[in-house]
Amino acid sequence: MNTLYLRDVAFGERARPLVTAGLLDEADVVLVDAALQRFGPVPAEVMLAAALAVGVQRRGHVGVDLQRVRELAAPSADPQGDLWPRDLGAWQRTVLQSPLTGQPGASPDSVRDRPLVAQALPDGHCLLMTQRLWDVQARLATKLRAMASETAAHAPDVATLQPSLQALLLAGARPEHRLAKEQLAQALAVAARRRLTLILGGPGTGKTYSIRLLLAALLAERPDLRVVLAAPTGKAAVRMTEAMREAERAAPADDKVAQILANLPSATVHKLLGKRPDGSVRHHRDNPLPADLVIVDEASMVDLALMGQVVDAVAPGAQLVLLGDRDQLASVDVGTVLADIAQAAAEPQSPLRASLVRLAVNYRFADAPLVSAVAAAVQAGDPTSLAQAVQLLNGRRPIAEELQDVAPIRPIPLATFADRAAAMDALAAPYTAPGGYAALLAEHLRQGGRSALREPRVRRELLNALNQYRVLAAHRQGPLGVTGLEAALGERVRAALVAAWRERPEAAPGNADELPRENGLWLGQPVLVTENAYDVDLRNGDIGLVVCGEGQRLTVVFPVAAPADASGPEATGPGAREVPIARLPPHTGALAMTVHKSQGSQFQHVALVLAEGPAPLQTRDLVYTAITRAQTQLTWAGSEVALQAALNRTVTRASGLAPLLR
Repeated sequence: MNTLYLRDVAFGERARPLVTAGLLDEADVVLVDAALQRFGPVPAEVMLAAALAVGVQRRGHVGVDLQRVRELAAPSADPQGDLWPRDLGAWQRTVLQSPLTGQPGASPDSVRDRPLVAQALPDGHCLLMTQRLWDVQARLATKLRAMASETAAHAPDVATLQPSLQALLLAGARPEHRLAKEQLAQALAVAARRRLTLILGGPGTGKTYSIRLLLAALLAERPDLRVVLAAPTGKAAVRMTEAMREAERAAPADDKVAQILANLPSATVHKLLGKRPDGSVRHHRDNPLPADLVIVDEASMVDLALMGQVVDAVAPGAQLVLLGDRDQLASVDVGTVLADIAQAAAEPQSPLRASLVRLAVNYRFADAPLVSAVAAAVQAGDPTSLAQAVQLLNGRRPIAEELQDVAPIRPIPLATFADRAAAMDALAAPYTAPGGYAALLAEHLRQGGRSALREPRVRRELLNALNQYRVLAAHRQGPLGVTGLEAALGERVRAALVAAWRERPEAAPGNADELPRENGLWLGQPVLVTENAYDVDLRNGDIGLVVCGEGQRLTVVFPVAAPADASGPEATGPGAREVPIARLPPHTGALAMTVHKSQGSQFQHVALVLAEGPAPLQTRDLVYTAITRAQTQLTWAGSEVALQAALNRTVTRASGLAPLLR
């Protein structure tokens, strides 16, 4: 780091070791050096604390606890403890006594125009954060507390709503589930009167199913109720739309209600708010969303700032419903909002208590009992449960007789380099074996050539097949990260497609032409969008497939929800829309993706790849999130050492939202 670019050279020298250790970025140091100059001379210790308050945001922390700051660095990176001031208590006192640091509650103006805010925590520690994040956090907590205590303008009568919900929930319910569903009907009926409702539960507990029934009951009473659906990713938004159209799961008696549900608008949270490139939004406190009920699915993926914008955009008297699993990975950006809300709502005296609906019964057990058992064991997190998870994942735990015919969980060893090629073959097989998307694409090429891949029916089939399986990794880089896996899997998938391409009907005899490519993409390659592109209606996380377009050009097709009035083949699986390769936003291959990117998606079969060696990203919540992406079948590749290390590694993000919600 070049201190010549800094006005405060002493601060630069003090920050240099933290930059070298990767705990600070040079941009953090330059930003703090420039921003604090207007306050006059500032001690280097205070500037260092300010740089950390900015830098920890890249790790998802809202702020930094100076007394626990040594936990930020791995022991190997700081063996002598030389990165930090010797006396952390004295360092914190210096920062707290600085006129640059505001302390909430000291006076009405205690945080005004202060670049830093120190929030006192219940355990006696304090969290140092930027004034901007404090403002976002405090405003969000105030608004959520108020919404939890207010009755929605469209509040239903519990005496009317509960019997309707109970009738819908109990229709076709198994005898062992009747009591749980009766209790759920009561909880939903009570929570539906509040402006804030939280529906929390693990995979297979029926979060989307429950909200669909609640909407059916509400719309039966008020067909003019304005409802909007949103999710953090395009994939999750499409899945919500499809779930609302699954009339066979919970068909209301009123066909008109079913039609309303089938036509409910669904969008990404960014699109719902009208998010602009500069971070501002079209809908906010002064221009709220034109909706009586706003429902956000996969809320664990929503970061602190975005959740603040969502809550601000809810109109006075309107209701917000958050659905999610608090044990999944938190958002990529700052905060653990859903987990904080769940923690606060679980306390007996919490103002959010009556807004909470907790789902505990796993209805997916019949379809994927082993996957569900592993997920439950990992979620529990105690030593006995984690040992059970390891046994199940390795096939060492005796399986009950009724589970003998269930697809087993398959471990793929990766303990040695010699295992690598065989592991890649095994990981690629579900793509290329009969039933895999590449095998299906090859079959259509052999039978119909290029023109077959232009048929809407074939494109729907390919997208549906592509969505059946995915390889997930913890890391982006390295041979067992997304980049390495993408290269290895791509080589095998292309090899399977080349033969079919050469055997297509229009191929000239003896012509050994290669698989078509365009702008770096090859025919049959899955594509993952990595940035929002509103001009072509694509969002970060959308997955498409490269197919043949008009003429000799390639194009990419993306899934869309089938039209609400579709019938027959048109209503089977997702629809498909075409985006020219030249108009694609930044993207990458999608044969392998990070576990983070997979959130909001479900696949019939998931393969999780664990890297060897030091792997801070491989944590228990990451393994849990990967497992719960699988609907019926799970494969994992790696060593048992890596698995046990991941299950015993937890990462806690620093946040002050939960105490404020209390």
